[in-house]
Amino acid sequence: MNSLDFNGMLRNIDGFPRSSLSGFGVMQRIALLILTLVAVTPPCLAATDTALLKMQEGAAAMLRGKFDQALGSYDQALKEKDLDRSRQASIYNDRGVANWRLARHEDALKDLNKAIEFSTESATAYNNRGNANFQLGRQEAAVEDYKRAMTLMPTNAVPYNGRAKAQGALGRPFTALRYINRAISLNGKYTAAYRNRGLIYRHLERDDDALADYERLIALSPDEAGLYVARGKIYLRQEKSQTAIRDFTKAIELDGENVEAFAERGAANVQRKQYDSALDDLNQALVLDKQFAPAYYHRAEVQVRLGDPDKATADLTTALSIDPSYADVYKLRAEIAEGKGDAEGAANEYRTALGLDPFLAGGREALKRLTGSDETAVKPLKEAVKGWEVISPSPGRFVAINTHYPQIKALLEMHGSGEPEILEWTTLTDTLNGFGLLRYSAGQVPNGTGANDRYEFIVIVDMRKNLIVSIEPFVAGEARAKWEWVQTTVTVTDVEGLSSVHELKPPPPPKVAERPRQPSPWYDDDRRNGDRGWGGGGGGGGARPKGLFDWLFR
Repeated sequence: MNSLDFNGMLRNIDGFPRSSLSGFGVMQRIALLILTLVAVTPPCLAATDTALLKMQEGAAAMLRGKFDQALGSYDQALKEKDLDRSRQASIYNDRGVANWRLARHEDALKDLNKAIEFSTESATAYNNRGNANFQLGRQEAAVEDYKRAMTLMPTNAVPYNGRAKAQGALGRPFTALRYINRAISLNGKYTAAYRNRGLIYRHLERDDDALADYERLIALSPDEAGLYVARGKIYLRQEKSQTAIRDFTKAIELDGENVEAFAERGAANVQRKQYDSALDDLNQALVLDKQFAPAYYHRAEVQVRLGDPDKATADLTTALSIDPSYADVYKLRAEIAEGKGDAEGAANEYRTALGLDPFLAGGREALKRLTGSDETAVKPLKEAVKGWEVISPSPGRFVAINTHYPQIKALLEMHGSGEPEILEWTTLTDTLNGFGLLRYSAGQVPNGTGANDRYEFIVIVDMRKNLIVSIEPFVAGEARAKWEWVQTTVTVTDVEGLSSVHELKPPPPPKVAERPRQPSPWYDDDRRNGDRGWGGGGGGGGARPKGLFDWLFR
């Protein structure tokens, strides 16, 4: 159960599972809810207030999953005259949840707007409206609603989790991590937050972190098939196909109609070259859902390996009719064309695939082999800064690349309008050798009036492991985030006061103090002869030029 107050347990859309108050019977749940509602109402009104009774009926219906019945009760409650504003706000909020549960999202949004109109300080209503906006795809509006809910209840994990989901949907996974980690720090048993963080880690290919979250979730919910599918997909990416198959099989045992589990087990069997087993699983996936594009793609893989390119091509055509942006499908079509000796057709398929995903494994090398030239599918937006360029492989998606670090690809998170611009690249030294800081503009601040009306973010790059550690805020208009370095750890506090901590390397071992020694005649002689004694080197060298690393310490 989410760590809301009791009203939040009922009214928070994201936190209203049917198993709320698990361990109680249905009637016990209803009794507890009614007692709570009565407890917050003046005693003189408890027996006569018809609106309150209808609210109780609606709440009881909600607990039983009878959302249509709940709507009827809330409608009758709103017909009562002389309702005070707080009571109206509560009814509209609860009716909004009922509408949301019935997938009447626009109606839910209207009710939640009314709830906020009657009670502008209702954190629950803002959080619920954030959920409604999220469901309707209005992610920026959802972010603002969750932000308001966070302000009103700063120690509650739920709006932080909601804001993280919205940021992730806007293509800002590192920003999402900042909020979701805060949610987990506030409530270490918040399974929805662990679930969302696992998805983010999977997206960022931080497999060890994702596996740790899924291990925790599976321990808490061992009968949830989707968790085994999610963990199995990580093992499959790591080419641990047998381990992946165990997870997919477990998911199928728990849910015999889990399409993704069948399709992914089929993919794992392709990896193991067990083609008959793969076909059985992929065919079953398509029996369950004929619109599941990955099943057609993986079945085409099997058919190519079994020497039937025509059947494979038919499946790939179907996959593209479902998902026209499926880059891997074009790559496999290119391989089929190349196998038939159609170099020109293969090159065109590779170009299409690279246009959709310029980092598609093996695509650029194959195109170079076919054409004899190193084609660049996407041109940089501006001149390079110390080797760093920004490309836009698709509208609204911006990636920083550098030919000096060909394995590093930084998906730049944008927070305002406009295109990103690389501002500075600084490589760190001494104990942080092997790390770099890439500062870039991340769009214009809405309604900015100051001289600096843009967002700036910094990408922390691990050049040793070819990965992005994080993307952290630096400037938001006239405000600045606070960066604090202690040895090999950096703590970034954004302008709202939310902190994230990154230990880039293990801290160096503490120095052991030596016992003082009495100088001896030979020590003094050595000193006169130019030996610097136990102190070692010393001396100076010139001052290091000022750069990003210096002003981060200010």
